[in-house]
Amino acid sequence: DGAEINISVKVGEDGQLFESITAVKIIEKLKEAGFEVRKNQIGLEKPIKELGEFPIKISLDHNLESEIVVIIIGEKES
Repeated sequence: DGAEINISVKVGEDGQLFESITAVKIIEKLKEAGFEVRKNQIGLEKPIKELGEFPIKISLDHNLESEIVVIIIGEKES
């Protein structure tokens, strides 16, 4: 609970993301941090398409729930 996951994505000059952040991308970052989570456990209604901080609920086994913060950071295209 309260973990923060940083995801860097390429952005255009107007701050537009070149890719959407989906549950699969969040799962990849959680695995890198040592957490095993399945796609159906991520409470993401629609892909994230902008920079910022987003609270995401994770439904765990035994009716437990946790919330993480996904931080989308832009990196300029070179």
